Amino acid sequence: MIQHSTFFPPWLIPFLTGSWLLCIGAPQAAEPAGTPPAYRFGVFPYLSPTRIEQAYAPLAAAFAEQLGRSLRLGTAKDFDTFRTRMLRGDFDIALVPPFAVVPLVDRRGYVPLARRPSSPVRIVVLINSSLEHVGDLRGHSLGLPPARSLVSVVIHVDLEERGLQAGKDFQARRFPSTPACLHNLLVNRVDACATAGGAGLRSFERKMGVRLRTLYQSQPFPHMLFVARPDFPADEADRLKRFLAGLQDSDEGRELLRHISPDSRFVPYRPADYDVIRRYRETMRRHAQTLP
Repeated sequence: MIQHSTFFPPWLIPFLTGSWLLCIGAPQAAEPAGTPPAYRFGVFPYLSPTRIEQAYAPLAAAFAEQLGRSLRLGTAKDFDTFRTRMLRGDFDIALVPPFAVVPLVDRRGYVPLARRPSSPVRIVVLINSSLEHVGDLRGHSLGLPPARSLVSVVIHVDLEERGLQAGKDFQARRFPSTPACLHNLLVNRVDACATAGGAGLRSFERKMGVRLRTLYQSQPFPHMLFVARPDFPADEADRLKRFLAGLQDSDEGRELLRHISPDSRFVPYRPADYDVIRRYRETMRRHAQTLP
């Protein structure tokens, strides 16, 4: 039984309510009376509901098999609702954005299970662009994702540190997604695009038959992470940590990762890896941005 909710992506610590997409059972027959309730697995709304189901239903089924317990895969219509439900403890396991590490892990004791590897944020231009250095953005237009996305936060801070302010030194244009920005770059509606890069960027180049060039690259950032509620059974949390870290070591695991994205994988969490996120978060707070 699938119930769809509608939501749209910005970014980070805003989280979820809503409609459950899917209930996935561990591989067993009918559940007898007294069976423990299903674990609730929430994915923050960075993709459409259909895409989240396609990407994470196979992994949720694998989680159910690992834990011997049914899982419900869910997401919500927007990030603020997701955040409210996360902070209320409505989810047993969740995939959350990187800025969530402060309110959830540091402050509330959520258990980190695994994270996406670090990668830089980039500003890209067409290969034949006249822009050669990030300072050349003065007087030009830069395409950006929604204002509270990780990419947007990083670029905002980094450019201001280099004396470049949106609206004063360059024109900032917001787009709902990286592909939307890149398509506008291709038809010369913007001069550059901010992006997380990765396989999506390479796929765009192949699909459109164009070459892009990196104008600016930030330091690497750790990305989304799996967490479990603070009172989640320790042995089950350890089982999921080992399972996620070992996905790339088997054909079956690599197939689960391919459902998420072409370059998807997960690595162990270390608190120090998120120090860069904590620093940027504090910088944005000083800039009067609303971060939980």
